[in-house]
Amino acid sequence: MKKTKPIEKAIAIDSLPLSVRESILIAATEIFSEQGKNGARIDHIAARANVNKALVYYYFHNKDTLFAEAGKRQIQAVFSEIQTAMSNEPLEELDAVAFLKRFIRHHFLIIRGHRTSIRLLIGALADDPEMVRRLIREVADDGAVNLPKMIIRRIEEGIAAGQLRAVNPKQMLISILGMNLFFFIARPIAQVFLDLKVEDEELFLEERMTSVLDLLLYGAVERRTE
Repeated sequence: MKKTKPIEKAIAIDSLPLSVRESILIAATEIFSEQGKNGARIDHIAARANVNKALVYYYFHNKDTLFAEAGKRQIQAVFSEIQTAMSNEPLEELDAVAFLKRFIRHHFLIIRGHRTSIRLLIGALADDPEMVRRLIREVADDGAVNLPKMIIRRIEEGIAAGQLRAVNPKQMLISILGMNLFFFIARPIAQVFLDLKVEDEELFLEERMTSVLDLLLYGAVERRTE
């Protein structure tokens, strides 16, 4: 019986539809977000994607490469959606406060829609923070990340115009990102310590977003003139 040449096998595999690679990435994102990088197994990812395990290795070679590709893909998706949402706003017509309100709302809603991605990235930060920094740098170098600089510039303009207090713009941006992210990351903790029972998910998240906006933009302490 004539043996198939290795090159012929490669051609046969490569002729598979692109959706095979896509299905592996989707499955990997789900498994990594559920089990973390160290807990995830390639055979579980292959089973979730409904493909042979050999195909996972063919496209991605090893678990580290697959994890990095899945992480980069999620970073790109989140940044891209936020930038697209903000680009549809009349940015030049908005003062600093209105701009920040729009950004905080878009960021909250997009993070809410990417909870699987956020779990994956939080796990990646715990397992390999250097890799996450590298992936974000790669996305930035691809030109997909210019929004942070724009936000900082608008905060600085708001301070100069007297619309915002003289805050540190970078610290303010960190606070915005942290307050929007924290509930989705630490919800189980809040449910235990605050006896938090959410009967209406939509209403609760709308109230949460309003609270973030109010606290970030107006603070919690009444400022009195001496």
